[in-house]
Order: sequence, then structure tokens, then C-alpha cells
Amino acid sequence: MKKPVWVRKPTEEQKARLEACNTWERTPDRWDCTRDEREETFYVAEGRGLVELAADGTRYRFTVGDLVTFQPHEAGEWAWTVEEKIKKHYIFDMNK
Repeated sequence: MKKPVWVRKPTEEQKARLEACNTWERTPDRWDCTRDEREETFYVAEGRGLVELAADGTRYRFTVGDLVTFQPHEAGEWAWTVEEKIKKHYIFDMNK
């Protein structure tokens, strides 16, 4: 099984590619969600947040400059928390 959430630093190529993609912004908040069939990869341009897996409470934190990938179906249900207004550039199924 792959890690359900993978947080790392992007290459310059990955960063440039994602900065040209859709943008999503949110003020501090918390909500529950369920992963879908698509892999989501995003670059955090501003702010910070975390996701917490409902199954075991594992937390994955991310902040400005991080590249994050959510694997499809791997995490099940989880909670999203935006700790500081976040802006991310995202793409689904980046490696397909």
C-alpha cells in the first residue's frame, strides 16, 4: 500500500507545472471528507494545514513550499484543517 498522503518539496519543474494549474483558497476551517478515485497533487503557495485520517488519527501537515499528493481511496475518511489561510495549485492524476 502506498502512503495515503505524501508531503515533500517539489522540483522546479513540478512547481512550475502546478503554478499553471487551478487554484483553491480557503480561510481557517475544519471539515470531514472522503477521498475519491482520483489522485490529487498540489503545491502550497500560501498558508498551512493538515489532514487527519479517521481510521488511525495519523496527521499529515503541510505548509508553504510543500508538494502534497493524496492517493485515491487510500485514506478513506479524514478531516481537513486549514490552520492559516491556504492557497494551493492542484491537479488530478498528475502522473497519468
